[in-house]
Parts: sequence; C-alpha cells; structure tokens
Amino acid sequence: MNTGMFESCITGHWFNLEAKDIWSDVNTIQAWLDVEAALAQAQAELKMIPHSAADRIFATGKADLLNLDRIKAGIRETCHPFVPVLKEFERVCGKEAAGYLHWGATTQNIFDTGAVLQLRKSHLLISEFIDKALISLGNLALQSKSYTQAGRTHGQHALPVTFGFKVAGWYAELHRINKRLAAATHDAFIVSMGGAVGTYSAMEGKGRQVQETMASILSLESNPIPVRTSCDSLTHYVSVLGQLAAAAEKIAQEIIFLQRTELAEVEENFHHGKVGSSTMAQKRNPQNAQNIVGLCQLLRARVPLSLMSMIRMNEGDAAESNVMDVTLPEVAILSISVAENLYKLIEGLQVYPEKMLENIKKTKGLILSESIMMALARDIGRSDAHHVLYEAAMESVRTQAPFSDCIRNQLVSGDINITIDIETLLDETSYIGEAEDCVDFVLKNTSL
Repeated sequence: MNTGMFESCITGHWFNLEAKDIWSDVNTIQAWLDVEAALAQAQAELKMIPHSAADRIFATGKADLLNLDRIKAGIRETCHPFVPVLKEFERVCGKEAAGYLHWGATTQNIFDTGAVLQLRKSHLLISEFIDKALISLGNLALQSKSYTQAGRTHGQHALPVTFGFKVAGWYAELHRINKRLAAATHDAFIVSMGGAVGTYSAMEGKGRQVQETMASILSLESNPIPVRTSCDSLTHYVSVLGQLAAAAEKIAQEIIFLQRTELAEVEENFHHGKVGSSTMAQKRNPQNAQNIVGLCQLLRARVPLSLMSMIRMNEGDAAESNVMDVTLPEVAILSISVAENLYKLIEGLQVYPEKMLENIKKTKGLILSESIMMALARDIGRSDAHHVLYEAAMESVRTQAPFSDCIRNQLVSGDINITIDIETLLDETSYIGEAEDCVDFVLKNTSL
C-alpha cells in the first residue's frame, strides 16, 4: 500500500484511522493467512490433507507470529511479494503442517481473496458512514423543507425552491448509490481459488468443492469460474465508489458555493480555534467541504486505474493485477474517509433561512417571472406572455426599477387589459411548486 499521503503528518488526518489499519501491512498479511487457513480447513474437510495439518495451519495463522523484518528482506531478495510470507508461515507452523500449506493454490488466489476480506471490512465502515449521512440529510431536509431559497441554474437565479428540496435531492441520490454499492458486493466479495491458470488443476478434481467450502468458511460467495484475468466484478464495485465520490463532491461544492461571503446561506461547523488563514484572521473557510472535494477527486482518479486493470493478457498478467493490488487499498481508505467526512459536514451544517430570503429578493422580483408569465398565459398564450415578461425583465435590469413596475409598464404599452394580482404572484414563498411534497415523498418512500 502507498502509505505516503495516508501517514504524512500534513495530510494523514484527512483519512480514517480504522480504514488505514484495515489495510496496514500486518492486517494485509493476516488476511492472506486467513485465506490459507480456510483453504487448509476446506481441504481437510474434503480429505485432501490431514486434519492435524489444517488445525496447525489455522492455529499458527497469526501475523504477529511472523517475523516481518525477515519477510521484508525476503521480498527484496526474491522479488516476489508472497513467497517470503509462505516461508515464514512454514517456519511457524512446523515441517509436518508446512508440507500441506498453500496446497494447489497460486499467489493471486490468496491476494485476491485476502483483499476481498479487507474490502468487506472497509465496506462495513463505508456503509456505516453513508447510513449516518443519510439520517443527517433526512433530518435536515425535513427541518428545512419550507426554507425558501433561490433556485439557481447556470449559477444564476432561476425560480424559488426550498433548501429542504435541495437536500432531499442529495438524500435520494446518496440512497440510490448506497443500494447499488450493497448490490455490487454480491459479485465482488468472492473466493477465487482456481490455481495457476484458474482450472483447479492441482485440486484433485475437488477444486469447486474446495472453493465453495472456503466460501462458506469465510462467509463469501464462490467465483463461478475463477479466471485469473477477470476483474470486472471488483471494478464494478470500485466504479460505484466513484459515484459516491461524485455525489459527495457535488454536495461539498454546493456548500462551498452557498457559504460564499456574498451568499452566506449555509456554513459548515466552526469551532473556536479553527484557523482559516495564517495571515487573514477573519477567515472562516469551508475547510471540511474543500477537503471532501480533494478526497473525492483522488478517489475518482482511481476508477480509470481499476478499469485498466480489467485488461489482462492470457491466463495471468501481473502487470495489470498489480495495479489493482495497489489501487484497491487506496480506494477503500479514500471511500471510507469521503463517507465519514460527508457525514460530519452534513451533521454540523448551519443553515441561515433569513439570508436565503434576503438573497432571493436581490433581483427585485425577477426570479418570479415564470409565475407572472403563467398567469398571463391563460389569457394571451404562453408565447405572448413570455414576450411581455422578457421585455419587462430587460427593462428592470436596465433601469434597476422594481420588476412589478416594469410589468405594469409593459401591460400598458402593449394595451393588455388583464387584471392580475402582481404583488401576490411576486411573493417568493408562494411559488415553490411541490417542493415540500417532494421532500415528504422521498423521505416516506425510501428506507435505510
């Protein structure tokens, strides 16, 4: 695993401690030993190796019994990442049991299945933080479902929405991604024990039984055909994590936008002692949101690497399997850290509905142009109504006059004798459509 950014005193605090521990060298080796132990147990159950050997392998399959310095030196000498581990394991379990260790398996079988064990632990953390984020989003959506806010398209005022409507959209998207992620585990969390070329050639005709028994022992699925060059299922899981990163970055970017001094509609959690600048003492930066953006970009950048790792030659290709071996720990740690920080961002978010109302009034009613247009359209048609409102809007922008006055001017100049309650139609809180109902519907019809 690349530990540089994860352990640096400068950047290490961005990343979840438990996630880093799951993918530490010790726990990576432990995952390999757990796979070897399950292999031995399965083969003993199928009378391929003595039970005494399997019991010994299981009892001594503890990473803390191995000499890690000797393993590191052995890897440098042999240029092989697993043979030195096997030699250490053989030394610990003794000659008799060692003769039955790694029976019929190849290194990639152990690495791939061990990584799945670590990924499963990572998945539990990812799911835990996503669930917490969803609860926080649901609560926030309900709390703010009536907070009228300027809806923006292309960075400009469009129509009124409510902040709760925006949050409910985040909630729904994250909920869908969470479901996809759970579904992706069924194909990705598998035992692959096909041996040198994936055909179970050294398994005495019991290869599939061995693999299925191992799957039962490890509470995983069994790979239908353990081809060493197949990596699509794991890549699909990683790709869904890429969606998690994109959704989280979108939320964080929106919060950064809304926290701008000129808007000040929301603010991430701030505590006395949090410093925004070494020179500008007044700064209250959206640091957590910006960290999430960076983490998400680091995570999404690794999705193409996993796709590249799918393209493997013949029946085994270390050039590409090595890519996934290095990428997967980073993806897992980044994903957990994204989910954790997203939860913390939402849970601590401060919302300022009075600033939302203040900002929505900055265009002096222009944001309600559709409201007036639809009222006029019943009498003069949508196209003519749009023309009237367009000219009124241009006049309001040009002269800085209230939009309501400009509408009246256009009605008079166009000799349009229609009575409409302009002031009521320009009430921002009266034109939020079904925003509140959408919040209720989403929260009612999705469950964690």
